[in-house]
Amino acid sequence: PASCPKPKCTMKCEVAPACRSSTVLPPPPPADGMETVGPVRSAKRSDNKWIVGEWSICSSQCGTGNQTRQVECNAGKDHFCPGAKVASSRPCESFKACDYKVGPWTACSSKCGVGVRQRQVVCEGKECLGARPSSSTSCVGRAHTCDQCSMTVWGGDEFNGWQHSFQPGNYSGVELEFAGLKCDDVSSIEVVGEFCEAEVFEYGDFNKLHPGWSAKLAQGRFTADDLKLKGAQTDDISSFRLVRTNKPAVSSHHHNDTATAEPPIAQNPFRSGASGVSVLGIVTLSCAFIRA
Repeated sequence: PASCPKPKCTMKCEVAPACRSSTVLPPPPPADGMETVGPVRSAKRSDNKWIVGEWSICSSQCGTGNQTRQVECNAGKDHFCPGAKVASSRPCESFKACDYKVGPWTACSSKCGVGVRQRQVVCEGKECLGARPSSSTSCVGRAHTCDQCSMTVWGGDEFNGWQHSFQPGNYSGVELEFAGLKCDDVSSIEVVGEFCEAEVFEYGDFNKLHPGWSAKLAQGRFTADDLKLKGAQTDDISSFRLVRTNKPAVSSHHHNDTATAEPPIAQNPFRSGASGVSVLGIVTLSCAFIRA
């Protein structure tokens, strides 16, 4: 009716950024003069797409990490671009900063002469660049016992009673008796020297005229039980000899170290020569014979 006011209608248009200028007009009014309100329409650009940046460096320089990149829709909001959004991260591996972890050297495998020492070498990552450090090298052992050769005999308590020490040489029964060694009271023996060997005999003439037991002892400490296992009787050691064994030479490329000449055997006032026979002209028997 003529008394009713004419309604006012409005239309909103959402314009995307960077869109070309466009005008959205409502449809023309019908012939009866009434306006019809239509649906809201959006303006879209025709070249919407994803803008993808460069991948970053791997977050880890020694092992597994991640890479990222920038991904944006050129229309402003992601729903303006077609298809699913392109991935902006991915896993990665890098070994540029992986290093070898090196442990300490072990002691030389040889106490005297040429040996080998080793160390642990581990790559901290899955892969290490560059040459792998050596895990072994040659060495020359120089223990303080390399040039020593001596023998100590204890009586009474093991390693705690009376004692007598000897240098390399041959010691018959008479010589031991003169030195004060009680052959029937030996409780323990110690041989010092990497290249040193002692041999103990049942008889005072090194078993030359009387077959008997003998036992060889390398470097170490020997109780009465240890000596028995080697075939020796501690209450019947009547003579012994102490000798240096051959010491291996060290080549010149190992710090110019060479084997030193063996010192001469200490002179004994009772010894007439290498045979070990007493200058008194007496062939001593074993302790067991003396006691008998």
